[in-house]
Amino acid sequence: MTRRFEGKTGLEPVVEILRAAGYWAYSLYGDDGRWLVACDTEAGRVDVRLGSDGYLVEVWDVSPGLFYDEEDNRRRLVRERLARLTLIRLSETIRRAPMEPGEEFLSDLWWDDNEHGVGARLRLEIPFSASGQLPTLVAMLLEQLNALIARVEERLLD
Repeated sequence: MTRRFEGKTGLEPVVEILRAAGYWAYSLYGDDGRWLVACDTEAGRVDVRLGSDGYLVEVWDVSPGLFYDEEDNRRRLVRERLARLTLIRLSETIRRAPMEPGEEFLSDLWWDDNEHGVGARLRLEIPFSASGQLPTLVAMLLEQLNALIARVEERLLD
């Protein structure tokens, strides 16, 4: 399969589209050795890469300090360990669950040891021809990301 776009050049339209919509978008050479477009927003982080036949859009974030109000350090560590185990099960459940219309994305959940909180990522691949819809799509995915993190945190706090 021949890619329609290659490398940084193929992502330049994404930078322009997201900047025109008010996002602070920039090109970045990722840890995986591939170019991506990144945006840091108050609602989460956005990464756009070239996918197999379109753009792979990922939104992700970590909600820090879920158990920081716990005064007993040992109890906080136990709660964090339980959260890690629960997130593994929740992540598997989410991957197997039937998706609702409009939720054709994959998601990941994890416990972030640096931030001491829940991390989540949503992924969706869109065709190159849908690039004009990126700002709307990013806003929708960020909203769904934050709702997912809030639901997971509620479950972990119960």
